[in-house]
Amino acid sequence: MTLPRGFPRRTLRGTQEIYRIHRPETAPWWFSADGSGRFDPVGTGFGACYLAEQPLGAWVEVFRKGMALAESEVKGRALLTVTLGRDLKLADLTSRRALQFGVTASIGANQDYSESQALAVNTVESGFAGLRYMLRHDPAQQLYGLALFAPASAASEDQSWPAGSDSPIPRELVADASRLFNYLVLPTP
Repeated sequence: MTLPRGFPRRTLRGTQEIYRIHRPETAPWWFSADGSGRFDPVGTGFGACYLAEQPLGAWVEVFRKGMALAESEVKGRALLTVTLGRDLKLADLTSRRALQFGVTASIGANQDYSESQALAVNTVESGFAGLRYMLRHDPAQQLYGLALFAPASAASEDQSWPAGSDSPIPRELVADASRLFNYLVLPTP
C-alpha cells in the first residue's frame, strides 16, 4: 500500500544540519528494522535512522526515560552533526494538511507503534526517503524528528551516508536541556 496522492511532503535540503546522539563506539548511521523504533518500516527490508533538526531534539529523544542522568551517561555519548549533501523527499507528518489523510499528533506520541510503523511501511513503498514528525518528548511540540530510510542490512556500512562530525555533547546543550526541560546531570562521584 502506498500513501495517497497529495500526501504532504517536505524537502530536507542537503545543506541543512541534522543531529543524532549515539554511543561513540557504534556507527552513527543505525537503521532500525526490528520494530523497536516508532517509525521502523518493518518487513520492507528497510530500516529507520532517527535524527533531529536541532541538537535539543536529539537530546530529548535519547534521554527520554529519566530527568536525572549520571554524568557518565552523557559523557558516554557523542553528538553527530551532519549535512547529507543531497536533498531528500520526506513525508511531512507535521503539515496541517496531513489531517485530511488521518494523521494526527498521536502518530508520534502513541504508546502502540503499530499505526506509526504501518505508516512508515506506506512511506517507504511510496518512494519517500523518510518522514518528518513532532518529537513526542517535547510537550511544546516545537522540536522535530526525522526518520530516514535505507536498506537495513548494509546501512551502517553504506558509504552514501556522510560521516559528519562527532563531538562530545556540548555543555551548552546540557545547559539548555536543564533550563528548558529541567534535566539534572549528576556528577560522577
